[in-house]
Amino acid sequence: MKLGWNEHPQAREEYLDALARYASVGGGELGAEFADEADAATELILEWPDAPPPYRGRRHEPIIRSWHLGKFPYTLVYAVLDGGILVLAYAHEARRPGYWMSRLND
Repeated sequence: MKLGWNEHPQAREEYLDALARYASVGGGELGAEFADEADAATELILEWPDAPPPYRGRRHEPIIRSWHLGKFPYTLVYAVLDGGILVLAYAHEARRPGYWMSRLND
């Protein structure tokens, strides 16, 4: 069964902001690398959604997991809901942990 992929609107905004920031550096190569890392993470999450451990031991439903985006200081935070992936955040490591939790209720 193929899982669906949905991104919370604020998560999508975070991704686009990071992509634009990296694309404006060094002739755009970093932007392309960031997009490649996010695409690779998407493919891996869709294939093995339960591979990463639950977020900080959170074991009640929905279980939240995260995937680090390679050399970039970003983590893709997601939950598996009703057979699909919901991306809650493309969280920069410098942000307050769990700032995106309220997005589960949106």
